Amino acid sequence: MYQQSPNIITILPTYRCTAACKECCFESNPNLKSRLSRTDILEIIDTGCTSFPDLKMIVFSGGECFTLKSDLYAGIQAATLNGKMSRCVTNGYWGNTLSNARTIAEKLKDAGLSEINFSTGVDHQEHVPLSSVINAVQACAELGIWTMITIEKDTETSSCRETINTNPLILELLSNRKLMLQNNTWMPFKLDYVDRGVQIHQDDLMQGCEQIFNNLVVTPHGRISGCCGLTFEHIPEMKLGSIGDKDALRKAYDEQLNDFLKIWIKVDGPTSIIEQLMGSGYIENSIGTVSHNCQSCVYLHKKPEIVSALKENYEKYMSNVLIKYHASEFVSKKYSKDKLVMKEIR
Repeated sequence: MYQQSPNIITILPTYRCTAACKECCFESNPNLKSRLSRTDILEIIDTGCTSFPDLKMIVFSGGECFTLKSDLYAGIQAATLNGKMSRCVTNGYWGNTLSNARTIAEKLKDAGLSEINFSTGVDHQEHVPLSSVINAVQACAELGIWTMITIEKDTETSSCRETINTNPLILELLSNRKLMLQNNTWMPFKLDYVDRGVQIHQDDLMQGCEQIFNNLVVTPHGRISGCCGLTFEHIPEMKLGSIGDKDALRKAYDEQLNDFLKIWIKVDGPTSIIEQLMGSGYIENSIGTVSHNCQSCVYLHKKPEIVSALKENYEKYMSNVLIKYHASEFVSKKYSKDKLVMKEIR
């Protein structure tokens, strides 16, 4: 019998970070101590690979996952030995010199790392200079590790993206297709947040959530979460359980599949759900600028008037949502795009 499965397990082994970005969703900083042990990390990987038939990738993020040093390389190697791809998300602090960056990149390559994603921008560069990121990018790209830089949206007075776009090394790597750049939504978590304007197209805000059911997350405290979204630590309902026995991941994942709200978020996305419940002008008039669907997800779960409307009205939407959800699941499991053909129309 087929069992539904996530495609990704994201391990957040620590929230400790060499930086202390003001708007960090996890409030990461150098003083945090909690972390998963090497034994925990390896057991999560081995158990996840055994439990989930469709699992494709193990992601290591944080916090700053490179503060784990040899434990990180062991985790990457475990993913490789289990036949899974792996990705690291980092601020690139370890590229303080090109020599040091190359030493670490060699270790990543030897462990079998598939991808690496560097986070930078205005807030990040208060703690990690762009030169460190560029050294680390160069070292990884030289070894053929798929590399991406994710850049916070600039403020009105900053030009981080332009600086990166015009860097000669970056231009060379881009032209040789050894590097990708993408903008990152920088969400407000503090009252004195400096608004960076509209950061996401309205059509993208109205999409379903790609994280739920596709990504299973383990936090530094051993908690299992239903997504790796930017605000999941602020939403108790995203907490599914804790690691501790060999069936914990499977049990936590399966139990969420009966949660209608998660299914609805998967199908329509939290911004669309709020509009369906509250009307199309509600967000603009009662919330203001929404920079990301994860931001809407917090309002959906915690804003009293939305929660009240959700409880009173969710049954009206169940049939339509479940039809769309099961139809999508059926198509994705039964058919594969690379096997489908368009027969000649006569």
